[in-house]
Amino acid sequence: MKKSLLMIAGMCFSLWAGAQTRNITFQVDMNSYTGTFTTPEVNGTWNNWCGNCNVLSDPNNDDIWTVTLPLTQGDTLEFKYSHDNWAGQETLSPAGACTNGNTQFTNRKFIVPGNDSVLSVACWGQCGPCSGQPTTANITFKVDMNSFAGTFTTPEINGTFNNWCGNCAAMTDVNSDDIWEITINMAVGNTIEYKFSHDNWTGQESLDSTGTCTNGNGQSTNRMLVIPAGDTIMPAVCWGFCQPCGIFNSIESIDQFKLKVYPNPASGTVNIQSALAGTLRLMDVTGRVVKEDHMVAGEHSMSLEGINSGLYIVQLNSQNGMSSQRLLVK
Repeated sequence: MKKSLLMIAGMCFSLWAGAQTRNITFQVDMNSYTGTFTTPEVNGTWNNWCGNCNVLSDPNNDDIWTVTLPLTQGDTLEFKYSHDNWAGQETLSPAGACTNGNTQFTNRKFIVPGNDSVLSVACWGQCGPCSGQPTTANITFKVDMNSFAGTFTTPEINGTFNNWCGNCAAMTDVNSDDIWEITINMAVGNTIEYKFSHDNWTGQESLDSTGTCTNGNGQSTNRMLVIPAGDTIMPAVCWGFCQPCGIFNSIESIDQFKLKVYPNPASGTVNIQSALAGTLRLMDVTGRVVKEDHMVAGEHSMSLEGINSGLYIVQLNSQNGMSSQRLLVK
């Protein structure tokens, strides 16, 4: 019954989402830029190449500048990075895989997908990362099968990175604790979709499209990850959930545990509602905590003063576990 309801909800979502906006995060690496600049910006067909109306910020002080913008799903966009209201702009090769191929007006080209996305970090004037920066990283994925109610022999991970190949990325349980893992070398900055399955697609996860680890697609719900720069061990997640096992005592407790975040997008302040008390954290797309508050059960107002515009995660850590929601700061 639950599976049927999820399928119906997914069908309704796909019909409703025809002209939806998606939060797209742009990233440009200025470490190899030899000129002088104050603030990079992104200009494109969606903002009529307006100059400095979509400026980027460097929240981590690593000279990788970002901005998150709401763009219309399905639109084919052209854009380029510039700085200081067109004081300088990229010069791109029309042969680059990320460009429109136009030798006279060479721009980057992008089709807005059906889910919130973080674009790969691009070096100023190039389609790929800056030279000298690591281009791949070893990512360790873990899935906890302790709460799995069915039978299985070997879990596996399938995704866009291996063409959903079946059992070619089988996982192992090195500690015999029913937490299975695999380490895969992946291209830094790539946005991948994936899910856990077992025994060559004999069974697969059923994920909630509102989960913060997913692509948000109600019809084809997958996990989503932007590959970080540097070897990373992902936390062990429960089969079918974004969170670790043991957070929920029953399916009925999920609604009580979920956060309500509004308005969204927000500026100035954001309101958070939950039946639980705990530590409230605001995290950027890299996982860095940019603000932390204590929340009592009920409603909490969090100030966004000094928070740069972009996509964030609101996370509540309580004695019952952890819950998260996306938040777009304007």
